Amino acid sequence: MVGAYFSGRTCGLAAEPLAGTGARIIRLLLESGSVSEGLAGDISQWAVRLSEINRERNGLVERMRIEHLDANLLLSRLAVEGRAGYVDIDPFGSPVRFLENGFRATERRGLLGVSATDLAALSGSSRRTAYWKYGLTLVKTNFYKETAIRALAGFAVMTASRLSLGAEPVLSIAYRHFVRVFLRVERGKRRAYHARSQVRYLIHCKYCLNTSVMSDVSEWREKCGICGNPNTLIGPVWTGLLHDKGLVERILNSRHASDPTYSEAIKIVKTVAEEVDDIPWSFQLSEVSRRARTSPPKTKHVIERLKEVGYRASPTHYDPSAVKTDAPLDVLTKIVKELVRS
Repeated sequence: MVGAYFSGRTCGLAAEPLAGTGARIIRLLLESGSVSEGLAGDISQWAVRLSEINRERNGLVERMRIEHLDANLLLSRLAVEGRAGYVDIDPFGSPVRFLENGFRATERRGLLGVSATDLAALSGSSRRTAYWKYGLTLVKTNFYKETAIRALAGFAVMTASRLSLGAEPVLSIAYRHFVRVFLRVERGKRRAYHARSQVRYLIHCKYCLNTSVMSDVSEWREKCGICGNPNTLIGPVWTGLLHDKGLVERILNSRHASDPTYSEAIKIVKTVAEEVDDIPWSFQLSEVSRRARTSPPKTKHVIERLKEVGYRASPTHYDPSAVKTDAPLDVLTKIVKELVRS
């Protein structure tokens, strides 16, 4: 990912303030082909010692610095002494308390990678935690992993905009127990405003699954326009593009694409390349089929049929039985029934 992003130019410094054993920085230095220098930091003296051992074993004493320091202090120092081209924030749990300093420490046109493992909050399962920790109003939906991705991306973009920075996702993944978003960082109020304007609310009906983007608060309706049941509010979340398709292509055309070591990651990126990522929701075919009182058809057949009748549709990387489409639910339900009958 980092090698593809910095393709054709050099990343002078890659920094990981929560480095643990230093494995990620070491791999970036050895495998990316674009990182000149690495900085690994950790507040644990045992982690620092392990990083030092791993640095020596990999012959990186001249290219890798190690700091025994709190992550926020390390990032704050970078912001003053010299920013990094790539900053990686990968905590256990929520990244909230590291994000602001992470953006400060990232140079112009640099890349910030951020992970979160508190999926209960980000997916809407724990609404109270989502509210007090992220300031978001989230509910559990059948596209909860999509919600988790867009909630983290939206929170990161809002954090950056407060610093007059424009941050936009270039690759966003939900996998197993975590969400990971990579953001391009640009400086300037205009870019900050443009990015922030794509953080909006979703209106969702849990009864008929109707979902739409609310561009302005005047669009809020208490009752669903389709079934008349109460609507729920989700957000603010990122509603723009989740992936830079050019970057995805560079990843798939890189020398790592044929390496068995990266086979699982490349498989995910291949699905990402097919995604319609400007639709901030998806439909689980098992749920649609349950409502239609039939068995679920194959995902690829549903996608093919939706495209035939003029709608956009794609699989999702986070759920093999889900479909992203701009087709209304009644059309999707009708297609599911037809495919099962045939």
